[in-house]
Amino acid sequence: MRRCAQILLLSGWILWAGGGVALTRSHSAEPDSGQALALLRIHFERSLIESSLTPLKKHLTELAVVERQRSDARDYLGAIEARDQRRKLEDELERLDKELLLLQTREQSLKASLLPDRIVLALDSAELMGGVRREGGALTNWSKPGTAARWKLPGLPLGGYEVILRYRCGAVEGGTVQVQENRFSLKGDIETTLKGPEEKNLGTLKITDGSGTLTILAAAVVKDNLMQLLAVELVPASR
Repeated sequence: MRRCAQILLLSGWILWAGGGVALTRSHSAEPDSGQALALLRIHFERSLIESSLTPLKKHLTELAVVERQRSDARDYLGAIEARDQRRKLEDELERLDKELLLLQTREQSLKASLLPDRIVLALDSAELMGGVRREGGALTNWSKPGTAARWKLPGLPLGGYEVILRYRCGAVEGGTVQVQENRFSLKGDIETTLKGPEEKNLGTLKITDGSGTLTILAAAVVKDNLMQLLAVELVPASR
């Protein structure tokens, strides 16, 4: 069982990498099989609860109809019985809703604990827009505001991630870069790099959809090119 859990967890990491995302750790460590098993249990429990919701809601609607029909027929004892059953079912649905919320919170917490130190978004997996192109291992030709590169996120746990860019910027290059997910965004200045490539931490971006997209775009360009982007990394804010 321990071996199966490790294989399942490693398979998830492979799927992330296959989607253009590389996962790196500051030290070598075997995935925690106990946490992997806990995630499997949570997924199983959520599936059971979610599969029960539709028939329970259907039965709730049926009880409301029965209650009304018996009341119209002046079968008040029967109407009261249907009402009591309906209320018990409503209480059960509320309990299941709270249980799902608790399971979701536990799942997000476990997934966050299993995240690597850095999540690298591969340049060759980016969707390029507005003329941005790959050249010499970098993304360049950010020639005007709105030019952009977009990545599909690999099902990250929701929460904050520091956004780190590694880039080169010549004397006549530079401007302002913007990084955005579905709801939130960050901005930062891109300045001339005098001593070779530099890293810039733009700050912490809140991810509200871990399977959505992350877009880097030129918000302002000094002249002909914002930068030569060499790497994009996300660091979980909890690290």
